[in-house]
Amino acid sequence: MLISLAALTGGICGWIFQGNRSVILGGAIPWFGLLAWLLYNEYFVPYQGGGASMWPIAQLFAGSIVAMVGVLAAVAVREVKARLRGNNRP
Repeated sequence: MLISLAALTGGICGWIFQGNRSVILGGAIPWFGLLAWLLYNEYFVPYQGGGASMWPIAQLFAGSIVAMVGVLAAVAVREVKARLRGNNRP
């Protein structure tokens, strides 16, 4: 679920935005989205037991993964968009 949402967000950013902004936003939006979801579960959802909170570690690993997926999707969509327009830029 997280990977597919990150890929979708990166793809949308790659399609809508121009230049490097698409790549930056393609990685940042999924990362901050995961952070918001983790913090919501940490502070607003009732405690369900089970030891120490691991949200910083989850953000480090899962946040890095969703950011990379978003960046790769943005780059891929940007390349497809460039080929559709006929500008084969390196």
